[in-house]
Amino acid sequence: MTPFRSFKSRLTFGYAFMMTVLLAGFSFLMYVELSRALYRDVERNMYEEGQSIEEGVASFFQERGDSKFLVPPKIEKGTLAFPTEFQSEMTETIREWEKKQRRVTRSLFLVRIIGLDRSLIGSNLGGWERDILFPDYERDSVLMEKGDSYQTIHFEKNPIRLYYHLVRFQGRPFFIIQVAKPLYEIKKTLIRLGLIIAVIIPLGVALACFTGWFLAKRFLSPVDRMIQQARKITAAYLQSRLPRTFMQDELDRLAETLNEMIDRLEASTRAVQEFSSNVSHEFKTPLAIIRGEIDLALRRARSQEDLRKTIGVISEEVNGLIRLVDDLMFLVRNDAKQLSLQKKNLALVPILEQVLNLYHERALQANIELTLEAPTAAEVYGDEIYLKRLFTNLLDNALKFTEPNGKVIVRVRILRPDKVTVSVEDTGVGIDPATLEKLGTRFYRTDQARSKEGAGLGLSIVKAICVAHQGVLWFESLPNQGTRVYIELSLLKI
Repeated sequence: MTPFRSFKSRLTFGYAFMMTVLLAGFSFLMYVELSRALYRDVERNMYEEGQSIEEGVASFFQERGDSKFLVPPKIEKGTLAFPTEFQSEMTETIREWEKKQRRVTRSLFLVRIIGLDRSLIGSNLGGWERDILFPDYERDSVLMEKGDSYQTIHFEKNPIRLYYHLVRFQGRPFFIIQVAKPLYEIKKTLIRLGLIIAVIIPLGVALACFTGWFLAKRFLSPVDRMIQQARKITAAYLQSRLPRTFMQDELDRLAETLNEMIDRLEASTRAVQEFSSNVSHEFKTPLAIIRGEIDLALRRARSQEDLRKTIGVISEEVNGLIRLVDDLMFLVRNDAKQLSLQKKNLALVPILEQVLNLYHERALQANIELTLEAPTAAEVYGDEIYLKRLFTNLLDNALKFTEPNGKVIVRVRILRPDKVTVSVEDTGVGIDPATLEKLGTRFYRTDQARSKEGAGLGLSIVKAICVAHQGVLWFESLPNQGTRVYIELSLLKI
């Protein structure tokens, strides 16, 4: 397996990709929001500086109380400017305020107070700074007429943010406060932040890869151990189990589930092996008898009578093999859920009577009393052929293990409204209670049964037919006191 196809690699790269997207998205949003915040702070501070200067000038005028400024001269219609003489006096007054207050000079910003005729009233600019403001008078005129406006200019590739604040006097424009702030510090801060992000993201992704690989290797190490152990498990060696963490997490539950599956496979394999062994044994005896009879017939000349007897023995053994194969085929179809049952409502008592009639002669020959006790009529929902086979096997077993002068009784009772119970009771040799739970296991035969004919499949077939009819099968028995087999079937259609 190539490294990029392993689950750990895919998990690591997926984790790294997710971290890359998250870090890049977070960094981009942080960069954009910080940039906007810094520029907003600059504009707000410039606005507050302009308002502060305007308030200082207004307060100075009020302190002087000069009447000629309180009642300005008339202004001609169609213009917003004051007469030149009035504006000149106002300009001198503002310059006097600046000399006394030193508000503009002490400002942390670049500040100019300009008249409408573009004359300089007050400023804290010196040297090269005088060359960077008002580079384009036509554009400045538009900005000044708007009242409060901003623009960004570049001086030798360095950005500078400008703020224009038009001061009005009694509704007429009077002078302009211009505040400037170089943005190269902000630009340097943003460039430094960009470099930090460019370094942090690769480092973060590398750390995410290392962390993802470490975590994937640590948390998937139980899977590796499970894989190594699973490779040792074969059909011939099913005793091994997958290691568990016993932490009740997903991997532990997976190992537990797989171990349960292996338990079932081991049980099934053991059952198949036992089944194969039992089938071989059951086939071996009749085939050995047939081979012996054939060898004996071929060894020397035999009379017609002897040949007839030999053929009869072979025929009997072949019939036994055919019955065994039929039983095995039935069980195989049952295991594969391929039994085709033609279910319908059936009168139960006539079916039982037909089965008892088949064994009536055999019971007379063995001096066994065979009776049917059915005080009430009952109808069941099932397949007539398979139900006959079920009761036939039960009666065959009962007669087989009942001594002469014994009894076999078939009883029909309705103990519940929707159920009918059929019991087959005999006075035979009985069964040890410790072995009752093994009855119905394929090829299982009790010690008493080993001396009788059969392959140990009769009760397995009974159990399979009972289950196919949604019935219940159970046994009651004591040694030398007989056996009772109970079958509970549904009276109503399911």
